[in-house]
Amino acid sequence: MVKCQKCGNQTWSDISCDTITEDYLKAMKQDLPSYKFGTEHPDWANIARVGNFIVVFQCKKCNLLLSELCY
Repeated sequence: MVKCQKCGNQTWSDISCDTITEDYLKAMKQDLPSYKFGTEHPDWANIARVGNFIVVFQCKKCNLLLSELCY
């Protein structure tokens, strides 16, 4: 995992993992409220596919949340 942008720590916890469904992908492309990462990662709507995952990690030292698109 990468270093935390806030504190430099390299230890993270998995907080959540969402599977991208057809409805979720439509919400991403239309920037609907049901897509919670729209303002944070607007480019994901162009590269995500049904079956991909969005995993949210939390820094174990400062609790910063970091979301990642996983294929």
